[in-house]
Amino acid sequence: MRLTYWIFVFGMSLSLPAMANCSFRLDDGKLLRCGMSGIEVVDRLGQPLLKEQLTLGVSTNSVERGQTVDVWSYKTRADMGGEFLLSIEFTDGKVY
Repeated sequence: MRLTYWIFVFGMSLSLPAMANCSFRLDDGKLLRCGMSGIEVVDRLGQPLLKEQLTLGVSTNSVERGQTVDVWSYKTRADMGGEFLLSIEFTDGKVY
């Protein structure tokens, strides 16, 4: 029993920092996190103020292509108060 407890505590201590780096809590308590689809983001925040599409690593070679990243920008409030300009990056349709 004691060993199981310590394994659980150790596992949580490793996973919590990773989850904290990729999440944002809104003032209504809803959480935005990596891996969410665009539909989930629109459900939580509504339509963005601005949508941009960026191409990273552009190549002149027709075989290699740059990676396309969509960036959605919102003016929102966080759970800690205050207004924020929140930019969300999407790669392959998921929050990155």
